[in-house]
Amino acid sequence: MATYSNPQIEYAGTKEAYDKCMQVRIIVFVDEQKYPLHTETDDEYNDKSFDWVATCDKTVDGGATERVAVGTIRLIPVSDTLGKLGRLAVIKDARGLQLGMRLVDFLLKESVSRGMNDVVLHAQYDKQAFYEKFGFVVEQGDENTFLEDGTPHIRMYFRNIATYKPIF
Repeated sequence: MATYSNPQIEYAGTKEAYDKCMQVRIIVFVDEQKYPLHTETDDEYNDKSFDWVATCDKTVDGGATERVAVGTIRLIPVSDTLGKLGRLAVIKDARGLQLGMRLVDFLLKESVSRGMNDVVLHAQYDKQAFYEKFGFVVEQGDENTFLEDGTPHIRMYFRNIATYKPIF
């Protein structure tokens, strides 16, 4: 059994780092959640977003340790003041380390530093409570779910993110 430790989040500003993000997205969204591969590889925002990759030291039973990609998140600039959180993913073996929370926390702090006022996301409906922990809300008029790639989603906003109180 593998164990994961020493999580770090870094900007995926190189092709190698971006490829790690894509690797995690394919494992989580395609292999695990059964979305078609093209929803990741042909995504219209792949070239327009800021992506981050979470890595950990992975130690296997024999004691060998290697640094591996375990999570990702992206920020799509919708306008100068509005960003869209997307493609949050953590591989199944690394869940339980609060990496999803760390990634969202990191993205919100980055959004503030980039001068954004608000962040929107399309949450998988069953993940709504996770995002509410950060201050995201469903606004009046957005209460209805909608399908994205066949899965129910709900639109959520974090307005005035300068008021965000970092968790980590």
